[in-house]
Amino acid sequence: MEAALAVLGEKLLDRDWRLRNLYCITDKRGERVLFEPNWAQLELYEGLAHRNVDLKVRQLGVTTGYCMLWLDACLFNRDLRVGIVAHTKDDARIIFRDKIKFAYEHLPQEVREAVPVARCDAHEILFHNGSGIRVGATFRSGTVQILHVTEYGYICQRQPRRAEEIRTGAFQAVPADGIIVVESTAKGRAGHFHELCQEGQKGAGWNFSFLPWWRHPDYAARPEAALEHRKEADYLDRLEGLIGRTLGPEQRQWWCVKHRELGEDIYSEYPSTAEEAFKASTEGAYYGAQMLQAWQDGRVTSVPVDRSLLVDTWWDLGMNDQTFVWFVQRNGYEIRLVDCYHNSGEGLPHYAAYLDQWRKEHGVIYGRHIAPHDIKVRELNTGKTRLETAAGLGMAFDVAPLLPVADGIEAVRAALPRCVFDEARCAEGIRALEHYRKEWNDGLGVYRNQPLHDWASHPADAFRTGVSVEGVMQGVVPRVAAREIKRERWR
Repeated sequence: MEAALAVLGEKLLDRDWRLRNLYCITDKRGERVLFEPNWAQLELYEGLAHRNVDLKVRQLGVTTGYCMLWLDACLFNRDLRVGIVAHTKDDARIIFRDKIKFAYEHLPQEVREAVPVARCDAHEILFHNGSGIRVGATFRSGTVQILHVTEYGYICQRQPRRAEEIRTGAFQAVPADGIIVVESTAKGRAGHFHELCQEGQKGAGWNFSFLPWWRHPDYAARPEAALEHRKEADYLDRLEGLIGRTLGPEQRQWWCVKHRELGEDIYSEYPSTAEEAFKASTEGAYYGAQMLQAWQDGRVTSVPVDRSLLVDTWWDLGMNDQTFVWFVQRNGYEIRLVDCYHNSGEGLPHYAAYLDQWRKEHGVIYGRHIAPHDIKVRELNTGKTRLETAAGLGMAFDVAPLLPVADGIEAVRAALPRCVFDEARCAEGIRALEHYRKEWNDGLGVYRNQPLHDWASHPADAFRTGVSVEGVMQGVVPRVAAREIKRERWR
């Protein structure tokens, strides 16, 4: 380092000067330019903590900014190891080649001579001072002082098993005094990235940063005549009230242009608020568009239990798996999802007791209990079906027909525009309906035409069970005689 210091002097001791004067990147035209941190990158640098989760919009240069910071840290510190996890193998290769390696190779010669490369391959560079950076799609071994995960929302959405490996493996490889950075655009409310953002917003161990589109000076367009449709103008007017600032005509025009290009995807790609980002539908989700519409229509709200209406229950029954129950009231055309309950490792007596307690707490009468077709399967240990066991506990189930999954999904899509959800009591079920999606084939880069079996399957299956029963969607309130039968059954 002495040779470099002799040439460049004490400037090299100033990190801010180094970040503005040493490193080169390629711009959008593919031309080499000197890296100069923008407002978003500087804000993230200044707020860097031990655990960081960054919700961003597109094309702010967040990943590039962090890569320059990590490279600088490795060059000017000994024995520092950095791991960068990209969401695909191709992206890992590009990040290493076009950001880390490119920036090092275009450093002033005296800096490269002071900190030469000890080893370099397609995904890792090690320096003679003991520091190094590794970039890959996975990170299963070794301890790093800095871990950077890019597009974690994308990983959680399409590759939940890999997201779990990152959470339980890579995160644990970082010591308590090390640094973890997780940055991504939003991909719906499903997965660990959404959970981290919630924890960060609550101040629960993670430093949360949100970088909205309206703060970026480049997101502006020349205003034109009649630039805004009525709905667009109403949205932008409401946004100004939420953020407490006036948007310029160029900003409003830019948003309108993007909205017409992207449609509903603008809310995840270029969110105005953190809440809006996660209300966008999840890619590949069966009910993403319908649930997004429910949020936009105000049908995810507070829904009190109405004692004058019967309560139906829709079930998914697991063996050693999770059992999920929706509590539903129908008022003419409207379907009200007023509560839900889930548990695992419990038998039918547990759920019978819970339903009886719920009935007494809310002062209601049950209508129909709707179970999936497999409730008629006999259990090996008793020789009885669970339908028979339930009857012995006072629960008379209606059994849903054994429909193809695709037909059941279409029935749910048709029913969702009629549904109103209690946001607080049905939070787990709402998240599951938003998250329930096709399985991703990573090798082919396409979605398989079958549902992914994960935690969202049980609430979604219970919902599909309910709407699959003939007549359950007709909105017909059972007669008083039916109330008396149910009252007797649950005495």
